[in-house]
Amino acid sequence: MAGGALAIDRLSVSYGKAVRALREVSLNVPAGSVTAVLGANGAGKTTLLRAVSGTLGFHRGAVEGGTVRLDGRRLDGLRPDAVVAAGVVQVPEGRRVFGRLTVEENLRAGTLGKGRRSGVAEARAQVLELFPVLNERAGQRAGLLSGGEQQMLAIGRALMARPAVLLLDEPTLGLAPMMAERIGETIAEINRRGISVLLIEQNAALALELAATAYVLEVGEVALHGTAAELAASDEIRRRYLGVAETDDPGPLRPDTLPTLERWAP
Repeated sequence: MAGGALAIDRLSVSYGKAVRALREVSLNVPAGSVTAVLGANGAGKTTLLRAVSGTLGFHRGAVEGGTVRLDGRRLDGLRPDAVVAAGVVQVPEGRRVFGRLTVEENLRAGTLGKGRRSGVAEARAQVLELFPVLNERAGQRAGLLSGGEQQMLAIGRALMARPAVLLLDEPTLGLAPMMAERIGETIAEINRRGISVLLIEQNAALALELAATAYVLEVGEVALHGTAAELAASDEIRRRYLGVAETDDPGPLRPDTLPTLERWAP
């Protein structure tokens, strides 16, 4: 499936009608591109993906306002299976594979959504081309795979649904550097094949290398956005997210120190 354009407009989300997790967040994933979202823990990054994928209800969350559209079609309010059928598939944080099922059974689970019956053999061949180790482990229980192999399986299972947009939540979390690099290369190859990607990634250097555009979330709001190159070149972003030493608490992001970036204003 060709990559789709994902548009999130003024999205607000709360948990239990008490905790406002997102406040009028707007961002775009152009068709065929990688868009990264940076931010500290608790900034609302995972909540954003849950809102797009329709899985907020599983976590007692709800969309209070705003819209999510894929190629102009509204997705907000749809059931998770309908979101998948429309072409948006999420790979959750934490390598959520079915540990008691085999690798092959996990891959087949990715085809169970409505409207995803056709093209299964082609999708499987493409997944195994990306991850040859999954073919070698086809009959093995997923729970016995290494962490890196489980992440490959989680991504492969999502690709079995032939998405237009792939939502990735911390795909390199907890992985050794070499495996994280391998996952990054695979994300780039998935994108080269035409799939749009919305990437949440704690490894900001990797995220900005892969992405064309990036957004920074702070306490549920878009604080800054710009091209990935602009953010990577910013001293403020480098101090916060790219490992440059900072002796004092830098405080809130200061737009005046980032003249080339755009600050979101509703």
